Amino acid sequence: MTTHPPTGHPPTGHPSTGHPPPDAPAVLHGGELPGASVGTLGEVLERAARGARGVVLVDGEGVSTSRSYRSLYEDADRVRAGLAAAGARPGARVILRTSSAADLLTAFWACALGALVPLPVPSGTPADGLAEAVDAVGEAWLVGDDLPAGPPPGVRPAGPVSALRAAGPGTVPPVAAQPDDLAVLTLTSGSGGRPKAVPLTHRHLIARAQGTALARGLDERTRSLNWMPLDHVSGIVMFHVRDVFLGCHQVHADTAWVRADPLRWLDLASAGRIDTTWAPNPAFALVTDRLDRRPHRDWDLSRLRYVMNGGAPVKDRVVRRFVAALAPYGLPPGAVHPGWGMPETASGVVDSVFRPGDGPPRRFVPVGVPHPGVSVRVVDEQDRVLPAGRVGRLQVTGAPVVRAYLDGGGVRPAPHSADGWLVTDDLALVADGELVVTGRADGLVRLDGAAWYGHEIEDAVEELDCVLPASAVARPVADGLAVFFRARPGTAPGRAEQLVRERVRGRFGADAARVEALAEDELPRTATGKLRRSVLAARLPGARPRPRRPEREA
Repeated sequence: MTTHPPTGHPPTGHPSTGHPPPDAPAVLHGGELPGASVGTLGEVLERAARGARGVVLVDGEGVSTSRSYRSLYEDADRVRAGLAAAGARPGARVILRTSSAADLLTAFWACALGALVPLPVPSGTPADGLAEAVDAVGEAWLVGDDLPAGPPPGVRPAGPVSALRAAGPGTVPPVAAQPDDLAVLTLTSGSGGRPKAVPLTHRHLIARAQGTALARGLDERTRSLNWMPLDHVSGIVMFHVRDVFLGCHQVHADTAWVRADPLRWLDLASAGRIDTTWAPNPAFALVTDRLDRRPHRDWDLSRLRYVMNGGAPVKDRVVRRFVAALAPYGLPPGAVHPGWGMPETASGVVDSVFRPGDGPPRRFVPVGVPHPGVSVRVVDEQDRVLPAGRVGRLQVTGAPVVRAYLDGGGVRPAPHSADGWLVTDDLALVADGELVVTGRADGLVRLDGAAWYGHEIEDAVEELDCVLPASAVARPVADGLAVFFRARPGTAPGRAEQLVRERVRGRFGADAARVEALAEDELPRTATGKLRRSVLAARLPGARPRPRRPEREA
């Protein structure tokens, strides 16, 4: 295991976060998860197909198309038969690389009905990216359109969904999967930069869907909206699979179309009478910033009751502004739900209800309690459970939690404690009966004898009017701190850099070693829009290498 800064006590400057009973252990249990009435994704879709609801897809032009679960099932069954006729046998890996969201969903469910294992990847994944995927999961079929010429070794093209659909239903009998069979693969970072795959079984996915439904009272009447990519675990698992499990109405909007104007997220929520949606914290900042400049929207957001905020550190200041800005449009005060999860837990498995405090913004926002079937704990470097209120390493166990990775085409155990809890790279504490994730273990920055998390410095920088929201990155370097950001149009980069230096010095008592205003194309982002901090850190001479750890979700 990588050596980390000392845990077991809060970083310097950590305020009081509650008054737990003396010696109360930092362990939280989500309670028992009842047995599900379905055991595989194929059964999930078959059940949904008996209902009247379905999926709405909003494309890159803002045009909506609808399909019922019955239509999705029938289309997927035709493609399943086409894959079987092409030679794909149960258990085979199938890389899904298509620019069509409709085709991606059809191919995903074709795999579920045929006991195949899909690995969705972005539509623009080049040949070397496909080679990395094969290096992680082994030989694989490739389904999609506009495929790169000369597929790498280990990749067997199956053609586009349209060609597979032509095989017609019933030409090859369906294959029943088992609950502990692999259901989907999702790539995450590996040590040394080599990707590995998180192998999620049917049991993992159904347990996660059922647990979050029980925790938040979701059912077939839920109306959900997602605008994160369907080739990402958050889009395909956290929302789409969950909503097919519920048999509810679901909307998926093109990510780039919403990102071009974040207010489109809430345009869709209002028009579609949505009650359940989500986004990472940067999207909340972008919405309020855009709304400040384009007020007077014609929204009714009174139905929104579960707006999950996860996948990135939740910032008290940002969520307060979001709630206040949307209150005139009917957003309920308890609609935002900070949460935590990762691909290794089949996405989000902990969440809370955001409660704005009366005083100054809190340093850390509670992310809540585990869903049924999940437990979390905070431990020291020897895996001993700490008392509540003490910062340590976050560990998780439960029905949706994986025990291994696929790496180099074989199985490699995930990092676990001696008693079987998955070891994460997050630091956390338990306060007032809730989990509080403070930051990543490799994200601590030491300035003038005090320890701060990079996301805290970024939040302070983004408070400045000269800095665009969701654009700051703070990273430790050999001689202190580097801060990258994007200056707001109309502000001279040099002046913005001076103000950022002054903010860091005034708030954190130390000078930054490097401050640089970058253009948008110099700020690389992940599929969900988060800034890729490790890539920016690599620009710096003497930068501390960032251990490649599992990317958190959802």
